[in-house]
Amino acid sequence: MSAPDTAFCLACGSPARHRFDSVIDGFAILGCDRCGSARTWPALDETAIGSWYPKAYYGERNVRFNPLFERLTRWFRRRRVDVIRRLTRPGAVLDVGCGRGFTLHFLREAGYRPVGVELSPVAASHARDLLGLDVRTGDFLTQQFGSGEFEAVVFWHSLEHMMDPLKALDRAWEILEPGGLLVIAVPNFDSIQAAWTGRQWFHLDVPRHYVHFSTRGLTDALRRRGFRITAVAHFSLEQNPYGWIQSLLNRVFEHDLLYSILKEPAARAHRIREFPLQTIATTIAAIFLLPVAFALMMLETLLRRGGTIEVYARKPER
Repeated sequence: MSAPDTAFCLACGSPARHRFDSVIDGFAILGCDRCGSARTWPALDETAIGSWYPKAYYGERNVRFNPLFERLTRWFRRRRVDVIRRLTRPGAVLDVGCGRGFTLHFLREAGYRPVGVELSPVAASHARDLLGLDVRTGDFLTQQFGSGEFEAVVFWHSLEHMMDPLKALDRAWEILEPGGLLVIAVPNFDSIQAAWTGRQWFHLDVPRHYVHFSTRGLTDALRRRGFRITAVAHFSLEQNPYGWIQSLLNRVFEHDLLYSILKEPAARAHRIREFPLQTIATTIAAIFLLPVAFALMMLETLLRRGGTIEVYARKPER
């Protein structure tokens, strides 16, 4: 698949050229020579992309993983809120792509006024109906928020799911108060993980990820909008060890099979029935890969090429 003349980088606007075909038939990854980011081609419209987010993506009754990993998910969300607490005073916080609402729930416990935006009604129902949170359903860019309304805006692994991420950053600038905090976490296309595992990289997630940011691509986009970068973290205990394990397994076994096994039974049962021997082999291999993954995570952190990155930026006071 060759890149059309109209394909431009979603991070910097430069021409994007064919890098490789993805693991999903019919899609390619187009890389940008200028900023090192990439994009998925073709980019599905809002109607077509919906079929790639079935109910199983969010889990039966909004339970996405087995009980152990569900507890870990909540622990990581608490840790995320602890970081926000260290960097901001209690106020209004917007979580864009809030999912099931765990981060919002812990923000509320910490004294913040949390608001969420979630494209999926399935995920939003958990946050709104069970947790009693203020969650707006639909596209972030269509929501009615006031200028300077929020003390902080969070895109935690949601910006890469947006058709026009630069417009989303422009909108975040508008609704942040002067001095407000912007928090972004995304997979890093310039990571060692991505370079070593190529089309088998777990975090490509084609076609749900429209854009695959490099560290430079994202930070340059923020600076062009006037944001002041305060920190870029390449260490992520939540994302990076598993990214290594699944990406390495993808080179040998059925793509993302371990991820399916870890999911709630209704989402994983058919995969186990389809690949019984690989299920056993990939589970055993994952155990042996665990120390390797932690060692590789430390290496990529030291080299500042983490599989995922967290970027913290501020809108200047005036």
